[in-house]
Amino acid sequence: MGDYSIVTDWAGTPCCIIRTTAVTVLPFCEMTYGICSREGEDETLESWQRGHRRFFTEEGAELGYEFAEDMPIVFEEFEVVYRK
Repeated sequence: MGDYSIVTDWAGTPCCIIRTTAVTVLPFCEMTYGICSREGEDETLESWQRGHRRFFTEEGAELGYEFAEDMPIVFEEFEVVYRK
């Protein structure tokens, strides 16, 4: 916690600097709406699960891993400390 990261666009151009404020690691099947709602993208836990199952299944096929309900999910919270 407290680490700084440079966030870039797809071309590698720096966009901002963030500072990690919290990290939560838990199995996919134990994700709660209270945690995933912080992403601000889904209105229900079920929609988050559907979208992320699809993402992890597709990414796993490309990278050589298989999605599992008990796979660990790393959820990082951060604050923007510098923006271009």
